[in-house]
Amino acid sequence: MKGYIESFLELLYPEKNTCFICSIYDESINDRYICCDCEKKLKKILPPLCTKCSKPIDYAASDCLCPDCSVYEKSFETVKSPFSYEGIIKDSIYNFKYYNKPYFYKFFGNFLLNFMIEISYTNFDYITPVPLHKSKMHSRGYNQSELLAKYLSGKLLIPYADALKRTKKTTKQSQQSKDERRKNLKGAFAIKSPLKNEIIKSSSVLLVDDVYTTGSTADECSKTLLSFGVSKVYVLTIAR
Repeated sequence: MKGYIESFLELLYPEKNTCFICSIYDESINDRYICCDCEKKLKKILPPLCTKCSKPIDYAASDCLCPDCSVYEKSFETVKSPFSYEGIIKDSIYNFKYYNKPYFYKFFGNFLLNFMIEISYTNFDYITPVPLHKSKMHSRGYNQSELLAKYLSGKLLIPYADALKRTKKTTKQSQQSKDERRKNLKGAFAIKSPLKNEIIKSSSVLLVDDVYTTGSTADECSKTLLSFGVSKVYVLTIAR
């Protein structure tokens, strides 16, 4: 039986075979949730990439880092993102988060699933999302990263872990510098129900979020997980 949340979200879906982007109806769309014309406009991230954060770089080597990752040490192993944060993807993520379109998790989840399989990025013990602060969760009604993480967990049969909670209501980061973001997020996360989450100790965890910008959120979450005893943290986002 479907969970309550998934059943509720089913009621909000646009009609099957309807493009989530332009709303055109086409029977060939099926469960891709996007028409061919809109899909052609998606900008994928192409190599060569930084081996840490997957930022496009001008050179290729097995251990090449972008300037930021060369200066700032990151606690996670690596980040993988299929799309560049611009155009249709940027607008769709904004709608997903702020325009009450929780059903977009299947649209993005399908892309992430295929991307993970394509690059063999599936060898994890647990999947967990970046959490929202309870005040934001209350106003929005859902955590987009949680919806994505649960979707991928179900499709890949990797256990879902409700591992993190946001203990600090941080200020909006979009207008902040990298250093300001790091200070803003310091101590913002904690382990949720430590006894229940004992099972994630000594394991590899995939951390799921919507967008990777400076890496401050992913890094702070990773530090929290590693301090608890997780062996390695990997990161997956829709875009960067």
